[in-house]
Amino acid sequence: MIKHVLLAPFFCLLAALPAFAQYSGSPYTGSPVQFPGAIYAANFDNGGEGVAYHDTDWINWGGQYRDTGVDIEPSSEGGYDIGWFDAGEWLNYTVNVASAGTYTITVHVASPSGASLHVGFNGPSSVWQQVWVPGSGGWQNWIDVTFTATLGAGVQQVTLYSDGGGLNVEWLAATGGSRATGTGSGDGTVLPVAEWNIEIDDNSEWHARVAMDNLLASGPRPEVIVIVEAYAGWFGTYIDELQSQTGQQWYGAFATHCASGDWNGSGCNNSWYQGIGIFSTHPITDSSSRFFPYPDCWTSARAGLRAQIDLNGLPVQVFATHLQTGGCSNDAQSRYTSMQDLKSWAGNYSAPQLAAGDFNADPDQIDSSSGMSPYFVDSWSVAGTGSRFTAFVPNPTMKLDYWFSDASGRATAQTSVVNTSTGWVSDHMPLQATFLVK
Repeated sequence: MIKHVLLAPFFCLLAALPAFAQYSGSPYTGSPVQFPGAIYAANFDNGGEGVAYHDTDWINWGGQYRDTGVDIEPSSEGGYDIGWFDAGEWLNYTVNVASAGTYTITVHVASPSGASLHVGFNGPSSVWQQVWVPGSGGWQNWIDVTFTATLGAGVQQVTLYSDGGGLNVEWLAATGGSRATGTGSGDGTVLPVAEWNIEIDDNSEWHARVAMDNLLASGPRPEVIVIVEAYAGWFGTYIDELQSQTGQQWYGAFATHCASGDWNGSGCNNSWYQGIGIFSTHPITDSSSRFFPYPDCWTSARAGLRAQIDLNGLPVQVFATHLQTGGCSNDAQSRYTSMQDLKSWAGNYSAPQLAAGDFNADPDQIDSSSGMSPYFVDSWSVAGTGSRFTAFVPNPTMKLDYWFSDASGRATAQTSVVNTSTGWVSDHMPLQATFLVK
């Protein structure tokens, strides 16, 4: 993508880079992006031309998302990317590096024929790294390029600088370092995850596939996905779409709730159509499910699902559920009792453990000792950024969706963020997180 403008020589454009000592820009979301974590390229700082960004003209050639001279277009993976990123153009992002250390920096890019860019960290880090981008075969054929960087702790700016054009950029992520907040020490594996109530109202195959596409569009791309309000009949379709979009093998487990009137005191008389699913690029080596038999308006028993994944040889337990709602009975007490049952159930398995789902209540209930605490730690309380609200679209006012790690410190949240770019596919927004697992 090339804008027909006259460009100055490269050495002259270097003079246009921001003078960080007098930096007057501000984070687009209102607060610095937490590192380890991810930056969406379209969420560059506020501050205008010559401060938050430099563009060779004043037109947003993609015409999307923000009213600036930066060229933003829809991405084939969902959300937006920076296009027409011509030689000498740059973008600034304010981040807060949690602790000094060596990080892996990943840039999610597309380039028909190959290109290069520089990635810089100012302040306590003082990094200026050239990154070579191999040809991906198209403007929307996305690949990851990585390098390692030693970063200092604290608030600083990240700069993306286009050396010669010829590439699009969707996101940048930092993983590793020493952000872990639980007990334990040593290196671990960063595990990106996502949870979404995909809304049961649409039972079409189209909806099943689009929901998976939207989850894959999040960055970093999730390796474990939990969905609720899912159709048992589309279980194979969910996996097929995940595999066809990524070219990777995906594994899955599914459990259905017990419909109203079908609980017989010890089991469910019939298999229902609605339930919860866990999907993973890492092999699922064991799984099980159970019921929480406390009725609400829609069910006589809610399902809990467990999948043990093999994370590079480490068994990791992933739990999922969707708790009671509707107002036909004492839903709060039903949720409390269900969470006590879930914690007791989890106690039968080894750490590290993760848990996710739509818990149908705000943190004052879910994060209490009557809820998931102290056995599980809410990822949002450790690493949340931006708005925490996930329901209901278009103007969410409640946090109903969660990712937790167990309190052993074997898995600790690095990031936790609500994906606001999924439109009207569901009345909820997905919750994305990354965990350092060891």
